[in-house]
Amino acid sequence: MTGKEPIVRDPAFVTEGISTGYGAHVVSQHLSLSIERGGRTALVGPNGSGKSTTLKTLARLIAPLTGTVYLNGQHINRLPTRQVARQMAILPQVHEIPAELTVLELVEQGRFPHVGTLGMLRRQDDAAIEEAVRLTRLEDFVHRPLDTLSGGERQRAWVALALAQRTDILLLDEPTTFLDIGHQLELLQLVSSLNRDRGVTLVMVLHDLNHAARFSDRMVAMSGGEVVADGVPGEVLTPGLLRDCFGVEASVVTDPRTGSPMCIPYSPIFQEDDSRE
Repeated sequence: MTGKEPIVRDPAFVTEGISTGYGAHVVSQHLSLSIERGGRTALVGPNGSGKSTTLKTLARLIAPLTGTVYLNGQHINRLPTRQVARQMAILPQVHEIPAELTVLELVEQGRFPHVGTLGMLRRQDDAAIEEAVRLTRLEDFVHRPLDTLSGGERQRAWVALALAQRTDILLLDEPTTFLDIGHQLELLQLVSSLNRDRGVTLVMVLHDLNHAARFSDRMVAMSGGEVVADGVPGEVLTPGLLRDCFGVEASVVTDPRTGSPMCIPYSPIFQEDDSRE
């Protein structure tokens, strides 16, 4: 495994020695990380490794316990909320907007950082909303309340909300939750097209390592709140990392269609209890 961070010449995010956590519970300490503008970065790791907490700290959903996060060169905690929302959008794991909202009302929320002093939606806002609905194939659901949708349909509505913000940075925390395999691929191909065609910076927390390897340029593997491997997918996704970080014996092969590395897990590694006689 390699812990050497790639050289980032044009960072969208920089963290300087941040410690993250919740109250007295510290998840990670002294974490320094740079996220390249226009790249596709996947944060991976076992449950409790700190990847989602790191993403929430980048998104300013939680403040670092120590250290500093910079967004486009500016101290993120000193920026007005609306200014942050114009620069980045996030798809969180937990959605808290009332479910009685319709899909259209939810997606309209994505334009609020851009509305004028009167709070009125303008023509460009309508265009952004219509595009977000079309890209997520929700045209037939716009007037449906969120609580009448399936889990996958509701997840697509939240994706549409994030897309409607039309930011240059998109953070996604386990975006394929509730989606079947077809819609998982559709979503990951969609956000990859935003990166390819519009230069949108993607930072994604992904559980599926094969998806992470296929849809990212850089994988950051975390364990115990620390970065244990950082680099292109072919350098990070190795049998050694799968054994040491995830506790599984696995092979890594080359996907014959995409050329990306692909892991084939075989069995978990059970740690022997040394206290037994």
